[in-house]
Amino acid sequence: MNRNIFKLLVAILIVGGTIGNVNAQKRRTLETPNTVIYALPQTVLKVDVVAEKTIMKKGPFADYAKKYLGISDVVTNDGVEWKLKSIELNGLGEVDPDQYYKITTSVDYEPSLISLTPEGLIRGFNVKNSSFENVEKEIISLTSEEVKMEYGKFSIDPIVKFKEDTTYQVVETDTAFIKVPVLEKQALTKSVEEKAEEAAHQIFKLRKRRFKILTSNYEVLPPDGKAYEVLVKELAKLEEDYISMFVGKKVSIQKAYQFSYAPKQGENGGVIFRMSPQMGPVGVNDLGGRPVRVDFKNLNVTNQLAILPSAGVNPQTQIAYRIPGMADVSISNGKSVLLKKRMPIAQFGKIAKMPAEVLLNENFSIEFYPELGSIKEVTK
Repeated sequence: MNRNIFKLLVAILIVGGTIGNVNAQKRRTLETPNTVIYALPQTVLKVDVVAEKTIMKKGPFADYAKKYLGISDVVTNDGVEWKLKSIELNGLGEVDPDQYYKITTSVDYEPSLISLTPEGLIRGFNVKNSSFENVEKEIISLTSEEVKMEYGKFSIDPIVKFKEDTTYQVVETDTAFIKVPVLEKQALTKSVEEKAEEAAHQIFKLRKRRFKILTSNYEVLPPDGKAYEVLVKELAKLEEDYISMFVGKKVSIQKAYQFSYAPKQGENGGVIFRMSPQMGPVGVNDLGGRPVRVDFKNLNVTNQLAILPSAGVNPQTQIAYRIPGMADVSISNGKSVLLKKRMPIAQFGKIAKMPAEVLLNENFSIEFYPELGSIKEVTK
């Protein structure tokens, strides 16, 4: 066989094999209808609240603060106070139970061309190697701590006092019984006022010692600056502990909460949570708290938008998406407005549709905003 003819046959076989592989890689045409169900989102308002809880504890010597220290601003009763520190408002997309759709096709159909979120919200069509993030904010809750004040923990004076008393003991002698005086010590608990007087005395002694150190009025002073700093700081802390026995203590901790609210067409808002004086932020059903409302004004930005009619078209051959609306949202506590924000609200907009034939063209991809259901981009 001629060598040139042999080479030609080999080339024909290679080309034929390549064509066969290409044909084998073509997508298979499905003969039975296939259906995918997806959902459009509704905007749910997520309100992140940080509230501060202040625990107030009355000092055991509060009644003597004015007498021994000249201080009148003291905690007079044990109690708890709550106040709002910050509010953050964001809109997140969640499945709208009234907006489920299905799309059916039987020609060159691959389910992988349709991208959905784990909840079933539409992400896009023919979107390759796209990454979608769903980041949830961590809500940190701090536990309350019990505030205690005990004089015996840091007092340098004994909490009892000793009283000497003379008693008589009858002693028998050779000729008679006589009474012999005996000196006895009795331990007595000090009164609250006595302890308060001693604590006040220690406060003034600590102040005097700290003053003498600061003015270098001692023959022997701390060896270096660090020791000097530590000594002054410890004296100040000890004085603060003593003073708290008179003025009381206030300890504040912060807690984080998250509340949700789904706006509805035709309504202006509602109570999103309540603020209880004893419990802080609570649910809407706890009537012991003051209501915190969320109100929104639909700006009707899509009212004049003309939507192409789709009457007579099989809905399963169309792709539904949302054109979101806009609203002014405010959160208020009574007459006090805490926050205002303009933001898109998916359910305040309109539903639009496009032909499902776009699925058959691999050269085009459509990506949606999962949180709004609106078109993000169309690329080729």
